[in-house]
Amino acid sequence: MNFHFDETLAEKYESKTQKIRVMSENWVGNNMFCPCCGNPHLLELENNEPVADFKCDNCCGVFELKSKEGNIGKKINDGAYSTMIRRITSITNPELFILQYSSIIL
Repeated sequence: MNFHFDETLAEKYESKTQKIRVMSENWVGNNMFCPCCGNPHLLELENNEPVADFKCDNCCGVFELKSKEGNIGKKINDGAYSTMIRRITSITNPELFILQYSSIIL
């Protein structure tokens, strides 16, 4: 397992948030397996899917990725509160991947 982000992916972005999003989604796509069925590959979904970043093509599990620099606290920030609540209370709610990363130079 590679423990480093591919920083070259972030070169065309200005925003630290966008840089982290691109690098962390790439890292998960290349290093994570499905925790539900063990499938070694996850499919990255199109950007802007509501509360869904990855899908397992074996068990159809859906996963939302949240990344945070430093320690994970009691709260995990999300962009659209109402969309998140609607999604996590639905019958098709996603599993949650929480990725903690160390300080990096961006």
